[in-house]
Amino acid sequence: MIKKYNNLSLLIGVPGILVQAFGTIENIPALLITGTVILLVAFYYYAVAKGRHPAFALFGLFSLIGLLVLASLKDKSKSEEVKSEKGNSKGFLIFIAVLVFLVFAIPFVNSFMNR
Repeated sequence: MIKKYNNLSLLIGVPGILVQAFGTIENIPALLITGTVILLVAFYYYAVAKGRHPAFALFGLFSLIGLLVLASLKDKSKSEEVKSEKGNSKGFLIFIAVLVFLVFAIPFVNSFMNR
């Protein structure tokens, strides 16, 4: 994995996920769209870091689920800058799955509590 692009994707992606989640929770379409655009940019850098075609950035349209798919793809970069460790990928996927659950559970619990 190419470290430079991986770091850029993380730096851009975390705020993108937060903006998108806030836009979803508060039902603000402008924030949702802004977060999605930010995620598309972050996914572009992540796809390039993994040696994949930039079109894989379109997984950003699926938010955290797209991140799960992109993260599970094999690294095709020729770079040895960041070596993937087998033990960490499973933990990362579990972490993302928990985040996906929380993003969908919070609005549900919020609407249930307001009844």
